Parts: sequence; C-alpha cells; structure tokens
Amino acid sequence: MMQGTMKKWGVLLTLTLLLFTTACGGGTSNTASSGSGNSEADASGKIELRMTWWGSQTRHDLTTKVIKLFEEKHPNITIKPEYSGWDGYMDKLTTQVAGSNAPDLLQMDYAFLSDFARRGALLDLTPYTQSSELDISKHDKSMIDAGSIDGKLYAITLGVNAPGVIYDATLLQQLGIEAPQESWTWKDFSEMSAKIAAAKGQGFYGSADISGMTNMFEVFLRQSGIGLFENGKLAATNEQLQQWFDMWAALRANGGVTPAEVTASTTNAIETRPISLGTAAMDFAWSNQLLTFQQVNKNQDHKLAIQVIPHGVNETKSGEYLKPGQFMSGYSKTKHPKEVAMFIDFMVNDPEATAILGSERGVPVNSSVREQMQSKLPDSEKAIFQFIDVVAKHSSPINPPYPQGYSEVDTSFKTASEQIAFGQGSPADVIQQFIDNANAALASGQ
Repeated sequence: MMQGTMKKWGVLLTLTLLLFTTACGGGTSNTASSGSGNSEADASGKIELRMTWWGSQTRHDLTTKVIKLFEEKHPNITIKPEYSGWDGYMDKLTTQVAGSNAPDLLQMDYAFLSDFARRGALLDLTPYTQSSELDISKHDKSMIDAGSIDGKLYAITLGVNAPGVIYDATLLQQLGIEAPQESWTWKDFSEMSAKIAAAKGQGFYGSADISGMTNMFEVFLRQSGIGLFENGKLAATNEQLQQWFDMWAALRANGGVTPAEVTASTTNAIETRPISLGTAAMDFAWSNQLLTFQQVNKNQDHKLAIQVIPHGVNETKSGEYLKPGQFMSGYSKTKHPKEVAMFIDFMVNDPEATAILGSERGVPVNSSVREQMQSKLPDSEKAIFQFIDVVAKHSSPINPPYPQGYSEVDTSFKTASEQIAFGQGSPADVIQQFIDNANAALASGQ
C-alpha cells in the first residue's frame, strides 16, 4: 500500500513540475530573492532560514518588517523571504518538497494542510510547545485543533478569518441602494447585482463572477447541511451544482456579474479584482482581506465594508464559519527546527511583531494580543474584528481539512466554471465530467 501511494505521489509531483516549468504563477508582485538548498549555519554559528508565503504587497511589506525585527533581536539568525501571489504558490511548494528543497518556514493553507502533513512534508511542532520555543497557552483551542493532524501539531494559526462579501458602501449610498443586511439571501444578492449594473451602465458590474471559487461554493453547500466532501468523495449532487452554476449564468446574462472574458482574465491578486479596479461593487473574499481591498482600491475616497455570505432561501444551517486565516508551518527537513519554532512563536506572540502584522492575516489567535489591540485599532481594522464577532455568534463549525486530491478538485471546479461561462458544452455534461474527475482525483489520493 505504501509503495502504491508513493508511486502516485511521485507521478503527481512529476506532472506538477512539468506544469510549473511551462507556466508562470500569477502573483501580486515579483518574487523576492530565493536561495537554493535548505537553511545553513556557517562556522561562526550564523543561521540562515528561508521563508515563503503568498499574499498582497501589503502582506509582503508587513511580513518583511517582522522579519527584520526578529533579526535585530536574534543577530545570529537571518531569514531570506520568498514571497509571491496565491496563483502558482502551491504548485511551486509541491515542486520544492519533491526536490527536498522547500523553505524552512512555510505559509500553509487549511485546505492543503492534511495533504502536506500526511506526506511527511511538515515539521511536527508538538515538542516545541512543550519547551520554551513555542507558546500556545493563549491560543484558541479550536485553532490549535485546526492545525493538528492525527494528534500532532503541524501548523500555527496566523489569524482567524471568515468568508464574506466585500462591498463598496460609498457607491451603494450614491446609487440609493440599501447596503446588504446580515439576513440577505442569494436572491437578494442577485437582484442587487443586477440593479447596480443597470444603474451604472455598460462596463460596470454588481459583482465579480465567483462561480469558480470552490471555497465559496462550499458555503453554498453548507447551507443545505453538507460539506464539500464526505467519506473521501465529493458530496455535492448534480442538482446542487446545476443550481449554483445556473444562478451565475443568469447574472452573466443580465450583466449583474462580470462576463466570461473578464472573469477568465482576473486573477486572485486583490489588486486585479474588479472592485479594486472600480468596475464592480462587490466581491467575495476573506475578512482579513478587507484592509488590503481598501488600501488598493482605485477610489480611495470610497469606504468598503463586509457582510456575511448570502443565506440560502431554505437553508438548514448557517454556511458561515470561522477559519484559520493562514498557518505558518515548518519544513520537515529543516536543519534548524528550534529556530523555526522560535520565529513562529515570534510572529504570533511577540507584542511588537503582532502590532506590525495587525489583522492583515486575520484576527490574532493569541487572546491577550487581541485584547491589547482592540482599543488601538483604526476603523478599518475594527470592522474586521466586528465581523468576526458577528460570524462567531451565527455560524456552524468548520468542516474537517480537505482530503488529499483537493488541489485537483479545485482546479477542475474552476475549469468547469469557465467551460460553462464560455458555453463550451452543455452544463449538464460539464458538471458530470467535473464530478467524475473530482472523485477520480480523490480516489487516487487515498
């Protein structure tokens, strides 16, 4: 069984490497200088670590400030940053792991944690929580559990997030359209999108078309009482997928959301999103991203706000949930695990470091840090804390980490969305092909 699993993983990594070498992963900025090989220590005791993360330019700037602060306090340790946007990040990391050349410090996503941990790519942080290197005594238990796989701690939460709809509050006020309320439904969202587009005219849309975002479709599914996966298979039915894609097709038809050509050319980089470019009034994102959306928005005099994901008309439970924004993990083959744990501890527990990072990655996981920050926050960040409070009161528990094979499912879902948007085959055929491909990818990962 082990040989079969490793063989499948090897084939996957080979394909990933071929794909990565023939395509550029889009990002929000140029990748910083990257070293080769693992961390090193010279004869004088100097230690060099490599650290990788994805995000916006705002995140890059804040994180590099924290790195410099850590280096000032630990002169014997140097950290080389390797940052990029989200597009292509996991492909590159997979390739680095396959080549035993991954950075020592890895920003990790909840969706991929189980996959990387069970393949032996991540450092078990448990021993360092039992010593002085990594203090988790003031971290929310749910977030510790979220970073644990099979009883071992592989990831520390950098911030607590929740999915939501970011909207241009100033524009809605100018158009005389009431801002979305916590009780709004998908029907309300659709009507609002069409109304905004009609009021603004050609070239402006109510919302970005996010029909290809797997994690937002998952919220839609959760409203009917199921998750994205169940017993190692896709839980969504043909009918639920058809309902989801039909809703977005109707909005494309009336101009309520971005047309297929615009959607296909839009990346996950916040700077490229239609609301940031001033061509849409709404977008679906994570609560921690509100700050960056505001900072990069073309219309700096406009105030952005965030509301919960629209409710299902006949929902059986809230689809909203609290999620570890991003994790920081260590590479299992790092030569300096103690120093890796020290830096992770610094990111989430040090008063100066957490003050620099703020809530850009989400509401801080350390309860003392949260309490200290609240009174000093600007209005833009207070809105994020307030949104998390709302979701905490009206949400349901997060689903378990995604199974191995999720990456292929995510890619296949986006492809299906684009095929339907461009009219490439009947929606029913595209949906069935997606289900077949998804279950095949999930089966091969077991």
